[in-house]
Amino acid sequence: MVKDSFAGIVRDLSTDGRGVIQAPDGQVVFVAGVWQGEEVEIERERQGKSTSAKFISVLQSSEARRAAECEYHREGSCGGCPWMFVDYPTQLEQKQARLSKVVERITGKATSCAMLGANQTLGYRNRAQFKSDGVKLGYVAQGTHEIVDVNHCPVLNVTNQGHLNVLRQSLPNSGWRPNKNRQWTTIDIDDERGTPLVDQRQAFRQGNSEQNEQLRAWLSSRLADLPRPNTVFELFCGSGNLTQVIVERVDVPVIAIEGDEMSLDALSALNLSNVQAARVNLFSRHSISDNLPQSQPRIGIVLDPPRDGLKEREALKSWFTKAEWVVYVSCDLATWERDAEFLQSCGLDLDEATGLDMFPQTPHIETLSVFTRRA
Repeated sequence: MVKDSFAGIVRDLSTDGRGVIQAPDGQVVFVAGVWQGEEVEIERERQGKSTSAKFISVLQSSEARRAAECEYHREGSCGGCPWMFVDYPTQLEQKQARLSKVVERITGKATSCAMLGANQTLGYRNRAQFKSDGVKLGYVAQGTHEIVDVNHCPVLNVTNQGHLNVLRQSLPNSGWRPNKNRQWTTIDIDDERGTPLVDQRQAFRQGNSEQNEQLRAWLSSRLADLPRPNTVFELFCGSGNLTQVIVERVDVPVIAIEGDEMSLDALSALNLSNVQAARVNLFSRHSISDNLPQSQPRIGIVLDPPRDGLKEREALKSWFTKAEWVVYVSCDLATWERDAEFLQSCGLDLDEATGLDMFPQTPHIETLSVFTRRA
């Protein structure tokens, strides 16, 4: 292993929020804890073809740099909120610039996308997943398999901080020791559930209730302005978070499609009128071919997929070539860009892309977009 150190200027930020720095020998390295434009001291480690770099000190700091609210962030043990050392308006500016750059690549036109920021930048998380080895309880440190033992987390809401306090009172806990085939036990908390789930999967829910309401309000507004289709198909409907908005705003049949049985059970419990649920694994072309209802003329499509986006695009192409419009909510900017190009190939033009900051203190961007049929 070869170690060296050098000073460099942060020339850009990568998609995962790390600083991009060029070493004196020309090698580009990625470093957490630095901000664009800063001059910083870096330590680099090289072993074979593998290179890692870590931030040592600031030589010329950004005006946006601040003291992080979290002690674990300050000591460098937890990387769950990698932008906590930067003031919030600057975080939003960076996210807005990233989204605008992607939209310009897609449309070929310079644009400035709107960014829906959060009023509450701390204490917003309505759910979280901890890891435990029976002795420690917390999050896994970035880039490692080590558990950061956490007593307090500034992004948890009051209810979930209370859950964390209760869980810690049971440490050490032999029941949380992982078996030989696992590195840790997972413990999920949610502010709508009184007891934790231990090594159990929970149905998806947006992790920020305030920003989820902004998302729902945005969807309601956009649906009101779009032409009325014969049917709305909602892909990746989950537990019905957006289905409720569609039903309230568009008085046509809604076909809600999801592959997860637990989510469909939660959707069914809402007893929404005019909704037909269909269980289809939208990441499997065989499930799409065998189980997806027949596509129809004059449909609208709403989708809010996981990070992989439209993984089986070709299997779904006939749907998108018939859609009058598509409302696409994405949690991953890279897959959204790929899928936006696919939608354009289906004769749909991008009319709007708005950013929503679901997770302040992180590089994450939720992209809210509308595509309409090309005339």
